[in-house]
Amino acid sequence: MTKITELAIRAKAVVQYPGWRVDFVGPATAVMTNIMGHRRMVTFKQRERRRDGPWMRAAKWIVPAVIWLLGMWIRAELSGQAMDSI
Repeated sequence: MTKITELAIRAKAVVQYPGWRVDFVGPATAVMTNIMGHRRMVTFKQRERRRDGPWMRAAKWIVPAVIWLLGMWIRAELSGQAMDSI
């Protein structure tokens, strides 16, 4: 668990459980203790990373390529008009 994740979990715990202390005892386990000494065990599941499908991977390079080609075409048109006026 990264430090950022740990801080995010602590911040959520402060809001949801005021007066409770969070102690991380393992990579996916924490123990919450309140002022009176009551303890509550909490476990976390790690989310699976979602991979891009083939269409998304194709779109990630096709969209910038189309934008670049459109810009080149517009520039060619504008420079062609400038040459026509000479």
